[in-house]
Amino acid sequence: MKARDTMSRRAEVAEQPRDHASEAGIDRGRRLVRGLEVAIVGLGFLFVLVAAAGLYLYSLSRSLPDIDARSASFKLPRTSTVYAADGSVLAEWHGAEDRHVVPLAAVSKPMRDAVVAVEDPHFFQHDGVDWEAILRASGTDAGRAGSTITQQLVKLLSGSGRRTLVGKVREMLLAYQLETRTDKDGVLETYLNAVYFGHGAYGVESAARTYFGVSAAELTLPQAALLAGLIRSPSKYSPTANAPDARERRDLVLAKMREQGCISTQEEAEARLAKVPTKLPERPPPAAPYFVEYVRQDLISRLGTQAVYGGGLQVRSTLDPRVQASAEAATQRVLGAPGDPDVAVVTLEPKSGHVVAMVGGRDYRTDKFNLAVQGRRQPGSAFKPFVLVPALEQGVSPDAVFDATPYTVAVKDGVWKVDNYENASTAPSVTLRAATAWSVNCAYARLVMQVGPDKVVETARAMGITTPLEPNPAIALGGLRYGVSPLEMASAYGTLANGGMRVPPSGVEKVTDPQGRTVYEPNAGGRRAVPAKVAETASQMLHEVVEHGTGTAAKTGRWAAGKTGTTQSYRDAWFVGWDQDFATAVWVGYSKGQVPMLTVHGIKVTGGSFPALIWNGVMAGASSASRSSAEGDAGGGRLSLVRVCADTLLLSNPRCPNVIEMYLPSAQVPASVCTKH
Repeated sequence: MKARDTMSRRAEVAEQPRDHASEAGIDRGRRLVRGLEVAIVGLGFLFVLVAAAGLYLYSLSRSLPDIDARSASFKLPRTSTVYAADGSVLAEWHGAEDRHVVPLAAVSKPMRDAVVAVEDPHFFQHDGVDWEAILRASGTDAGRAGSTITQQLVKLLSGSGRRTLVGKVREMLLAYQLETRTDKDGVLETYLNAVYFGHGAYGVESAARTYFGVSAAELTLPQAALLAGLIRSPSKYSPTANAPDARERRDLVLAKMREQGCISTQEEAEARLAKVPTKLPERPPPAAPYFVEYVRQDLISRLGTQAVYGGGLQVRSTLDPRVQASAEAATQRVLGAPGDPDVAVVTLEPKSGHVVAMVGGRDYRTDKFNLAVQGRRQPGSAFKPFVLVPALEQGVSPDAVFDATPYTVAVKDGVWKVDNYENASTAPSVTLRAATAWSVNCAYARLVMQVGPDKVVETARAMGITTPLEPNPAIALGGLRYGVSPLEMASAYGTLANGGMRVPPSGVEKVTDPQGRTVYEPNAGGRRAVPAKVAETASQMLHEVVEHGTGTAAKTGRWAAGKTGTTQSYRDAWFVGWDQDFATAVWVGYSKGQVPMLTVHGIKVTGGSFPALIWNGVMAGASSASRSSAEGDAGGGRLSLVRVCADTLLLSNPRCPNVIEMYLPSAQVPASVCTKH
């Protein structure tokens, strides 16, 4: 029965008609819904993708450095320049990048046109990105061919050289940002100052100097085309390494300039005839190299290496080229022969402490050790003023009499024996004034025991000696553990020349940054180191050294004071003194060691011989006052050994009791013989 019911229901269903139109509509509806769902999902995905891209670009733009072409140019490493007191250039300091930043107006028009023509012909039409160039370059080297000058500048300023998609997008955004903030001239100016031209030359000014020995403003058309061609590959197109390729590249630049209407066909043809330089122009040897090194080390210690080598500092130094030339000429004239001893000279202005001249050795190219600053040698009797000054402070009269015979005294480390080395003979007793003029060791040995070595150390430090000193009696005669430098001695004597006011020495007057702001300026103020009256008395006594004592070879015809110094076995010889303008220290010896100077030009070298003669030449040449050759000529370096009566200052006779043996220039040998004795 159940089977019959089932068959009956199937028959009823089979007899009912099917609604096909309704089913088709349902299918279409379902497909539409699914399509809408897909579209919505696609649109959502696209929205998310666009939003994500937008957010990414936004975040990328927020992370971009704040670039402005004109201000960024000053952040590039720049060469520092050192000037002499007269404004002439002494030296340039730079690290890996030799760069002199100049305004666009200081770049010749052919140079500006050449760079634009070969690197970015549409530079003045695009907004930082040349889309046409990118499309043309697609499939080739889009990373390079599509790069505008602005994009290249972005790479230079940001330091990014990666050729990734993200890097390229970042570069384009930065290029657009750069051009919205800076005009075209600003972009081109910074690019020309930033780009590398080979041979260590960064920027167009350094390139012009390196390749042609001219400024960027003086670059001619063929020179400009050559330099512009170097930018693509400085090594490949280097004229000194590959002249044919350099010429071909230059001519290509000229052709592009003609195509773009920058030059005429005739100008192009004439420029093609110019020779390609195969050698770089020789740079002049550095002036005053020991002085420049002295200033460089000083500024590195104060401002740091990065500022000195890359900060574009403008260093106004104290060097006076006139005085420097005088120092070099005097040194060469007196001791310039092969095998002669070495010489160090320092000249400074006592009132300001300005070092105006420095000779630190025979040849900086072969020996960079600066004898004037780094060299520390025994000063001999040139150290006696540091005993004289405290003695005068303690009330010792210049006319006080001292025993001048050989002296022996027990000291902490044993027995101290003193003889008179600089003079062959002397009176048994002398005044302090005479002992100073004639450099009588035995009198000063007794004086230091009266004054106290501690007081000598204190005075020397106050006056300007910076090397560590030990308070032992031998200090009176320059017996030091470490020695002293000519710079210290010139500065310390300068304290007396300045009326007892101590002004530290300096080779720098002022240092400014590229914006003209002062970054360092030495304090020229002094402090009282010696009472004014004591300084005046000591100066008068040291004046007698030059007038009729051991330093007469230093006479220039102007008022001067100073002191000679000679060490044991004639290993070191000094003359240190001053006139109305300058204080100068001269040291003579062998830098290689303690070598006795027993037969130099036929004589033993004492402080009153060659050092005094060199001092004479330095000061006479540096003096602004007129002087006759008869008044100040030191005799061109020729010296004669003479015996002088200490009482009459005439040539001695056999009966003169007090005789001094000394070397004098021929022009200063007394003409008469003593008749008093």
